[in-house]
Amino acid sequence: MKFHFSILASFFALVFLLGCQPPDEDLATEADFGNWYPQYNRYVRDWLAKQVEEIESELKKLNEEFADEKDDARKKKLEDTKSVKTKLLNRMRARLDMGDYFQFKTMADLPSDLAWKNGLEQPEIGDPAAKKGGTFRYFISSFPPTIRPFGPNSNNSFRGELYDNVEVSLIDLHPETGEIIPGVAKKWAVGKDGKTVFFQLDPDAKYNDGVPVKAIDFMWWVYIRASDNVVTPWFKQYLREQLAQFTLYGEDLIAISLPEPRPKLPYFASVPPSPPHFYKEYGPDYKERYQWRVPPTTAAYTVKPEDLVKGVSITLSRVDNWWAEDKKFFKYRFNAGRIRYSVVRDRSKAWELFRAGEIDYFPITLPEYWYQKSEMPPVFDGYVERYTWYNQFPRIPWSLYLNSAKPPLDNHDVRLGISHATNWQKVIDVVFRGDASRLPGWTKGYGRFDNPKISARPFSISKAREHFAKAGYVKEDGNGILMKENGEKLEVALSFSRIPVRVKMMGILKEEALKAGLKFIMDGLDHTVVYKKEMQKNHQVVFSAWGFQPPYPRYYEYFHSSNAYDDKGNLKHNTNNVFSFSDERMDQLAVAFRNARTEDELEEYAHEMQEIIHDSGVYVPGYMTEFVRVGCWRWVRWPDSKFTEFCPPRTYVPFESYVYWIDEDIKSETQSAKRSGTKFPEVQAVKQRYRIKTESKEKAGE
Repeated sequence: MKFHFSILASFFALVFLLGCQPPDEDLATEADFGNWYPQYNRYVRDWLAKQVEEIESELKKLNEEFADEKDDARKKKLEDTKSVKTKLLNRMRARLDMGDYFQFKTMADLPSDLAWKNGLEQPEIGDPAAKKGGTFRYFISSFPPTIRPFGPNSNNSFRGELYDNVEVSLIDLHPETGEIIPGVAKKWAVGKDGKTVFFQLDPDAKYNDGVPVKAIDFMWWVYIRASDNVVTPWFKQYLREQLAQFTLYGEDLIAISLPEPRPKLPYFASVPPSPPHFYKEYGPDYKERYQWRVPPTTAAYTVKPEDLVKGVSITLSRVDNWWAEDKKFFKYRFNAGRIRYSVVRDRSKAWELFRAGEIDYFPITLPEYWYQKSEMPPVFDGYVERYTWYNQFPRIPWSLYLNSAKPPLDNHDVRLGISHATNWQKVIDVVFRGDASRLPGWTKGYGRFDNPKISARPFSISKAREHFAKAGYVKEDGNGILMKENGEKLEVALSFSRIPVRVKMMGILKEEALKAGLKFIMDGLDHTVVYKKEMQKNHQVVFSAWGFQPPYPRYYEYFHSSNAYDDKGNLKHNTNNVFSFSDERMDQLAVAFRNARTEDELEEYAHEMQEIIHDSGVYVPGYMTEFVRVGCWRWVRWPDSKFTEFCPPRTYVPFESYVYWIDEDIKSETQSAKRSGTKFPEVQAVKQRYRIKTESKEKAGE
């Protein structure tokens, strides 16, 4: 699809010639952006005015309470609340003063004293030895319910592979240094207000269908997510509250403002573009019309129609003459010519395909695979290589997520009892053979933003029973399950993806919990079904993981009450607050954390929020590992250069860094060796370049 959205493109060309005045509200574009954006400007302005009015009323009441309050502790609490509310009020007033959410100016309006940066002083990523081409073959346990980048069911486990991990936004963070590097923007500058970032687009930037990226496309990114044509509660809230203004200065320059200054401002102001020419049919039928249509993106990969085989496989093909293939931070990445994801629901079947050389890569962190299954002839003969990789990325927090809206989990003591009745240490000892450690709380791996005072509640039958008794469960039936006086049993459904290792893990948790009088009802389901159940808030307890990228942890999406309940008190679906958690102080802190101006503020707010999460009992921390272990056929090559060793340090799993490559010569050599019985040296390597050293090790000189 290689044509521009002609009506919109022609119109804006005229706009720029005439002085970049706002689009005419009467102009009807095919997707109606021209009519929509003035309405959205009014909507945001009215919303801000309402917020100001409501906060002023709340502050008036707080001041009255404070004046009448005699208790010092209560006065301190009121003072803290007033402080948070006052900051929020000032923020809303400042936003009103900024004017419209969408603005259109000329280059003559651009500040003349901007200090532009391009990030080119940062080191390259990957290895100059990387080769382009070949096919990387991997597996997924289920086929995605849609390939739309937003809207219902779009936040599925395959979203990263299609968009998040490969799409190029305005800027990004360097995966090793954490500093800002260019993306679609070739340079950027922070305005004097400390909350506006000016982005100059790279003239080479194109979608993978060849259409150039324009500044207006970033407004379209907002439009298609914030309009009423699609149900995106998280996006709509985020766009309204966390991005304050988009100002167009020309075809290749846009400014994006946040409500307040914050650390690493350009990173939080960065968004990807959305192609108007693709969304020319965008409307109320978006969900159905675009269900299986692959949008052009700025990524090195796209999915051709013939490579989308529903229920079977999805193959990503590298774009010919990709716009960024010679750019400093991309030229040694996204090397594979094709990436094929085959649906293999049974992990044991996937392992057999890997053993046979039909899958190129396999995660072998689990002791079952590391100590047993990977001890196999292809490894001994040097055809399959094993790596243990330490990195600096916070581990994926596999834990129990409790839905506090579902009885008996609406009882605080029941939740605390479950925390003590959950024997994660036995899971670590039996399933992981000690190669894992207990997560202390909501975050681990964020340095100063982790609260060192928080630790997970230990398995304790007596403490669990003590809390259950407070909740009224004081009797036992003949099977050791606690009951209330009315016969109500302490039974809770435990939902999880039904794969063998998790069946084993959940079985241990069930067995141990029964010692404390708690019965976990096993609810093992297909992965997609578990995810849907969780997002619809139909679970009681779910074994799950919600990961998030550095540099800072996140709280608002997961714990703010607006992501749990609507204005009428009904549960909100398709939001990340799967706890159905609502707490006034958490709401205040989550907002304050989002809008913190310094890392000191971030630390203060994060520590208090972690205390609230711990005290609430809605989250039962599970386990983490310091490393990732992988097996791969020897034709999958990894960086070993001054820039990158094996994989950058801020990546969940190695293949998601896209710095590997397929060596077809080595593949031919290996396949020939297999046929002739020729062997290679066994490879088992430990990559510790990015390992975080503990204080004790550093003192010992390690």
